[in-house]
Amino acid sequence: MYTYDSFVTDGSFTLLRPIFITFLMISITLFQLIILPKAKQRLINGFTITILSFISLIVTVQLTYFDAIIVDEIGLSGDSINTFMCFTIIVFSLLNPIIYYGKKKLILKEDI
Repeated sequence: MYTYDSFVTDGSFTLLRPIFITFLMISITLFQLIILPKAKQRLINGFTITILSFISLIVTVQLTYFDAIIVDEIGLSGDSINTFMCFTIIVFSLLNPIIYYGKKKLILKEDI
C-alpha cells in the first residue's frame, strides 16, 4: 500500500519506536544521575534536569500524537509498546525534577 515492510511489524506501525527508545534511555539516565550522589554534583544541575525533562515530555507527546495520525492515515493498527514507552517517559519526565529538587531541599535542611 503506502508503506514499506520495514515500517510494519505484525500489522503495527513501528517506524517511530527507535525515537521512543532514545528518549526513554535519556530519561532513565537522568534518573540514575539524580539518584547517584557523586555524579549529581559533577554532571547535572536543576536547570539541566528541568530542561531535558521538559523537552523529553513535549517531544514524546508530539511523537505519540503524530504516530496516531500516521497510523490512522495508513490504515494500520497502533503500537502498544510505543504507548507504554510514552507513559513511562512521561512518568520519568515528571519525577526527575521532583526528585532532584526534593533531594536538594533535604540536603539544604541537613546543612542548617
